[in-house]
Amino acid sequence: MKNISLIGPRGVGKSKISRRLSKITGRPVLSTDMIAVYENGGIAIPDFIKKSSGDWRPFRELEFRILERIQNSDGIILDCGGGILFDLDSSGREIPSERKIQLLRKISIVFSLSRPIDFLIEKVQNDPTRPSLSNEISYRNLLESRLPHYRASSDVQLNLGDRKTEDICDEILKRASWI
Repeated sequence: MKNISLIGPRGVGKSKISRRLSKITGRPVLSTDMIAVYENGGIAIPDFIKKSSGDWRPFRELEFRILERIQNSDGIILDCGGGILFDLDSSGREIPSERKIQLLRKISIVFSLSRPIDFLIEKVQNDPTRPSLSNEISYRNLLESRLPHYRASSDVQLNLGDRKTEDICDEILKRASWI
């Protein structure tokens, strides 16, 4: 039985949709962000990043280790953090993470979820539970640079628009071959 992974930018609705899919199918949900928090003794991601002096590299490495550990799971719904597809180059710039993309595609059917950029910005701009992604570029610019990678790394792309969660889940279940 194949796993399903939900990828996309923060605020797109991956967690809400994965919980609803779990309720419909009875399959467990694993959240890469929640596993990361757990593995760091309950330290929230913004605090983890602060503790790393704003360096995202340790967190990106942790994401990879999480994917490696769950790669033998079967029939799960994986709620991926918004940056799961990325690593940092030697100068600290975000680059696509071929190792994480390959692993995600190996272990699951990957669904890329998208919504309009203005919707995403409005949803996450003042959320204290979400750490700053970059001190150098705006969230809009970061989104614009990430969006093509979400699409290219997925098996199925879904533009959610203003659709209801139930309708989105129905479409995912119709398009997934593991049910």
